[in-house]
Amino acid sequence: MDQALYSEVTLKYLIQNHVEFLENIDFEEDKSFGCSIKSMSGNRFLWIATYDLEITIGFENSEKECDWHFHIGSSGGNNQYEELKELSKELNKILSNEQVFILEHDKYIPFDKNERSAVKENKKFFVWNEI
Repeated sequence: MDQALYSEVTLKYLIQNHVEFLENIDFEEDKSFGCSIKSMSGNRFLWIATYDLEITIGFENSEKECDWHFHIGSSGGNNQYEELKELSKELNKILSNEQVFILEHDKYIPFDKNERSAVKENKKFFVWNEI
């Protein structure tokens, strides 16, 4: 599959499942794209990109500095349909405030609830609606 087709399939999926991201979409010369939504406070952007034939999601601040990101790609043996299902799963966790984040060095990092014992008492936890 080439980049143009990969992005086209992903875009059609977003149109059907996550239209909120389509208000801010930028296409690149290679036909990949990035799109984002702003947090309620305007403090961060949750973004999706289709660069390099994989889906990437992450947070960045208003200066385009990335807090974190991760890739959902075919290198894990997934097909694009599985990648898009995984994208929805991750987006829904974030947008429904199920995913917890911790603020470290002015970066909101996804936090695995199983790691709570390793966190210092003075750390605060956040969800999407609080960021």
